[in-house]
Amino acid sequence: MPLNPNATLVAERLKGAGYTRAQIAGVLGNFQLESDFNPRINEGGAVGGPRGVGGYGLGQWTGDRQTALVNFAKGRKADPGNTGIQADFLLHELSGPEKAAAASLRKAVSPEEASRRFLTDFERAGVPKTNERMQAARTLYDKLSFLDKPQQTATSSFAAPPTSTNKSVEDILASVIGGAVKPELEEKNNKAKTLVEMVMQSVLPGVLSTTSPAIPPNPFALY
Repeated sequence: MPLNPNATLVAERLKGAGYTRAQIAGVLGNFQLESDFNPRINEGGAVGGPRGVGGYGLGQWTGDRQTALVNFAKGRKADPGNTGIQADFLLHELSGPEKAAAASLRKAVSPEEASRRFLTDFERAGVPKTNERMQAARTLYDKLSFLDKPQQTATSSFAAPPTSTNKSVEDILASVIGGAVKPELEEKNNKAKTLVEMVMQSVLPGVLSTTSPAIPPNPFALY
């Protein structure tokens, strides 16, 4: 049987708060016994809004804690029977009035131990059913394997071509098409050099003598 969607939501919120898979299983094992993951169930089985008598919601919050849940939802202009609101309220309690229960839960290393600690320190149920909660936690632990998977990130299947700051135009082109262009470019380069030398000799006689200044760089050459 797949994991209940409400249980999945609570699990993901707890994972985001830094709880381990085993600790999350312990919480969910308790919630399964308390409400079977129905966020709108009242103690006794009536489904709807909180009645103010007995427990209510995923964790079957009772008395002042149920009132705190209702006020928490009102502060967000939300339905106290909403799963997300109850998950947020759970984290609110664990970081505030129930921080001792949170500290105890974080010490648990197995689903069974987490279930027992959460029962004793957070739920404080009148009818413990400790073994049933521990068994539920173990079963749920096996369904929470998705929590151990690293978050997927998008990667490109195209690699950027290597770059170089010291390559000539012909070298770059040759690397792209397997060197077929470079011989042709060299031939043109040599012809350009010969042409320039002929012009220099006919227009500026003596410029190539050993006592004359060096020939300026060939503007037509491809380097």
